[in-house]
Amino acid sequence: MRTPAARTLADYGVIVRRSWWLVIGTVAAALAAGVAYTELSPEVYESTAAVLVLPTEGDTAVQGARTAGQVNLDTEAQLVKSTEVADAAAEALGADPADDLVSHVSVTVPPNTAVLEISFQAGSPQAAQEGSVAFSEAYLAHRLAGATASLDREIAAANTELDTVGGEIAEAQDRLDGMDSGDGGRAGLESDLEDLQNRAGELETEIAGLQAQTEAVTPGRVINSASLPQTPISPKAMFNLAAALGVGLPLGLMLAWARHRLARKVSYPADLVDRCELDVVASVPPGVKFQRREVFGAYSPGGRVFAQLRNIVASQLTHDQRVIVVAGIAPGPAASVVAANLATAMARAGDRVTAVAANPSTTVGLPELFGTDPVPGLADAWSGRIDLSETVQAAPRQPSLSVIGPGAAARATGPTSEAAAETFAKLAEAGRFVVVDAPPLSCSADAQLLAGHADAVILAVQSQRDAISETAAAAVAMRQIDTPLLGAVLLPAVLGPMNTVPLPTARRELSGRRAPTADETPTDSLEPVESGEDASTEVIPAVPSAAPAAEPR
Repeated sequence: MRTPAARTLADYGVIVRRSWWLVIGTVAAALAAGVAYTELSPEVYESTAAVLVLPTEGDTAVQGARTAGQVNLDTEAQLVKSTEVADAAAEALGADPADDLVSHVSVTVPPNTAVLEISFQAGSPQAAQEGSVAFSEAYLAHRLAGATASLDREIAAANTELDTVGGEIAEAQDRLDGMDSGDGGRAGLESDLEDLQNRAGELETEIAGLQAQTEAVTPGRVINSASLPQTPISPKAMFNLAAALGVGLPLGLMLAWARHRLARKVSYPADLVDRCELDVVASVPPGVKFQRREVFGAYSPGGRVFAQLRNIVASQLTHDQRVIVVAGIAPGPAASVVAANLATAMARAGDRVTAVAANPSTTVGLPELFGTDPVPGLADAWSGRIDLSETVQAAPRQPSLSVIGPGAAARATGPTSEAAAETFAKLAEAGRFVVVDAPPLSCSADAQLLAGHADAVILAVQSQRDAISETAAAAVAMRQIDTPLLGAVLLPAVLGPMNTVPLPTARRELSGRRAPTADETPTDSLEPVESGEDASTEVIPAVPSAAPAAEPR
């Protein structure tokens, strides 16, 4: 027997097929949400400028950087999004510096390059282009200011020293002008003045050189100007739909699995295998229609199902094993339908079969399906009022098939272990197979008692009617006895006329009175069976059905 641990991919396919509408609905809802998100999302444009970063005097090689050289491009990428650069870009754009412009900027560094790709996103193509240009220029200006800051400081220091030397030169010149040519110390003062003038010349040369260096500093340049974007980068319709499908499909599958695991009624064969641990020996497709209260025709779709069931049952039983009990789960015609069609399929194969109606709770039993009378029947024989042989009736249209009805007061006379064993033994001697329509397991233990004296058990389950918990409990109850449980037969949810209460059948008048039907004639009104050869028994004659026998479909 297969268990849930042995579930295959085909089993999961059955679960998906049973809830295909749920999976498709979930996917459709997810796709609709993706379309709505795409339509409602504002358009976003992006423009990108490529900036080549060049080393300057202040740059030094950094160990462990992604790129070789004096410039650490990871640091430079962070500088692009710094507050100083953002404020300068905001001023160039004429925007409020408090605006969160940095969130619209992204910087990437292509591998093995000294290039920064500065991208700016905005709600219009023009704004995206202007933002990329503003951040690129602000970054280069910031880098230029940082690279020339040390030179500016040196120039300022040299200018300060030059001013000092200039003052000393003026003072020395004034003193020299006040002295006569023959005064002592004039030669030394002239020498000091000459040194100061030389120093002033050196400082002027140094300042000129520093200014030349400042003008020669190149922190980088824009190698690809920001272009005007033609199409928005967001929303992306295909991406959103793919994401919606990626979310909706798994969600739909999970909902289908949850529906399968939380289902309370048996709906598919997979329910019997996975949740009830029952083998499915036959399953009547939902498309098979039950048109009349009779068995399926030999070559009808339903007839082929039960012909295959007949072959399975025959292969499982030996020559000495002849009694098959068919038990339902909940009150209803399911067990009677299975028992009647299985018995008919066996009879068509040439076996002598006796169908026994031991299920008084069904609305449509074996007598209604075969066109025989419910009385006298099994309850009459078990009560000791009638001999078992007198309850056997020949089924119309099937010469090798006999039927035993439930009998009068069938609901008041339940089986005993001894009576069931004796009945089955007698019937097995007369025919090849005995098919017993047993009471439902959810409301009676009689089926378990009858199965204890049988050779095989089959459970009849009706889709969308029998509860999974009751079906599993019935399987456990049948496994607790020694009789082999062959499996379950799954019937459709709609059985047509089988689900309705049988219409009254015109009965032949007996002695000026209407013939009693099952459960109407008290058991005590029948005379007991006398022992001995001269025993005479007063038996209620069989009441033929007023309706003509219909030909099998």
